[in-house]
Amino acid sequence: MNPFEEKLRNALRREAAPEGFAEKVLARTRSLPQSGISGWGQFSRYFSLSPLRWAAVAAVCLFIVAGLVRHQRQERLRREGEMARAQVTQALRIASAKLNVARRKVEEIDGEPSPHRL
Repeated sequence: MNPFEEKLRNALRREAAPEGFAEKVLARTRSLPQSGISGWGQFSRYFSLSPLRWAAVAAVCLFIVAGLVRHQRQERLRREGEMARAQVTQALRIASAKLNVARRKVEEIDGEPSPHRL
């Protein structure tokens, strides 16, 4: 075992408490001012904030809600945009197919292929 480990082991060795230690600790705790906060009191002290702190908490909550609403609106607009793009793409495909059918019928009537192919 190296010297550092030996010093650490000696420093962390158990020792008996001095005589009267528990009585001194109890006497000291009795002399401290009692806050009267226990159980529900510890929970309720968070609700006893000053009006300025309540305003700050309300402002933070408002900003969070506003951010969530804006995000949802942007997501809805993005989805609507994607749906519109898909609909336009589908409409262009249908129009192209109809134009190809019409072009073929015109070619059949004329008897010669058109130089412009779609």
